[in-house]
Amino acid sequence: MNYFDLHCDTAYEMYRRKEGLLRNNLALDLESLEGYEKKAQVFAIWSNNNKEESQVYGDFFEIFNYLQNEIAENSDKAVLCTDAKTLAEEDGRLKIIPAVEGARLIEKDLSRLAILREYGVRILTLAWGGENAVCGAYDTESGLTDFGYEVVKECEKQGIIIDVSHMSEKSFWDFANVAEKPFLASHSNSFTVCAHPRNLADTQLRTVISKGGVVGVDFSKNHLAKVFAEKEKSEYSKEFVYDTVVKHIIHFIEKGSDKNICLGSDFDGVPALKGLEKASKVALLAEYLENNGAKKELIDDLFYNNAYNFFMKNL
Repeated sequence: MNYFDLHCDTAYEMYRRKEGLLRNNLALDLESLEGYEKKAQVFAIWSNNNKEESQVYGDFFEIFNYLQNEIAENSDKAVLCTDAKTLAEEDGRLKIIPAVEGARLIEKDLSRLAILREYGVRILTLAWGGENAVCGAYDTESGLTDFGYEVVKECEKQGIIIDVSHMSEKSFWDFANVAEKPFLASHSNSFTVCAHPRNLADTQLRTVISKGGVVGVDFSKNHLAKVFAEKEKSEYSKEFVYDTVVKHIIHFIEKGSDKNICLGSDFDGVPALKGLEKASKVALLAEYLENNGAKKELIDDLFYNNAYNFFMKNL
């Protein structure tokens, strides 16, 4: 099968732990993806909320350079992917699409967006937690700031895709009402299935779809079901995990997103769930879907085609 994931925090964790890309103790490495034919992964560089904004900007370059060095050391297995031509190459290598999670590193300097674009960043998540100069996150009631509207305009001008995951509801609608280009929610589940403020309401899902965007289902226990917060890991089976993930997938599909729904694991950004400890085990989730009646076309679209088609149009 093929594999395309809209969000992982592996770049940040590799840098923090000084781990390698080929083989590591994280959820995602090149060896864990060997079983997939075509494969692509969005690597998000987290904009750490516990640090000063100016320090976070400097951290980006250190983390990004660390990732680039790892790619260079494994150039037969991975390649930095910043355009559709590279994404379309059928060479068996992992296509790594760079992203930034959290806009704090911009501070109030629009020129940094052009610099990020030059470095290879193709996706920017505007919020992570709390408030920044651009907007409020899901744990606030704040919307897009005046500067935030400028950031949206400049991102669209620069060709940086905006990611609405982590945004507050007000920020989402402020942004969606002025967005002129497709955007995505890289790792957000269904609020209807699990009422967590990080998840998307059905109206938000339909808006992402109407704008030509995609949504990635994530593996965060807090975004999947409240029961995960009430039980120890040993108290639930991998089949229960798969069934819970599938509930979000089914709901999104029922709302018309069969060509817009993707994988957005959040590997190495959240504690691993049983049965999804490594990227290699995503194949077992696909097998679970197939065994429960999902058609091959749907599985192919969910795990690769929908994300591939989106980025072929928007990279």
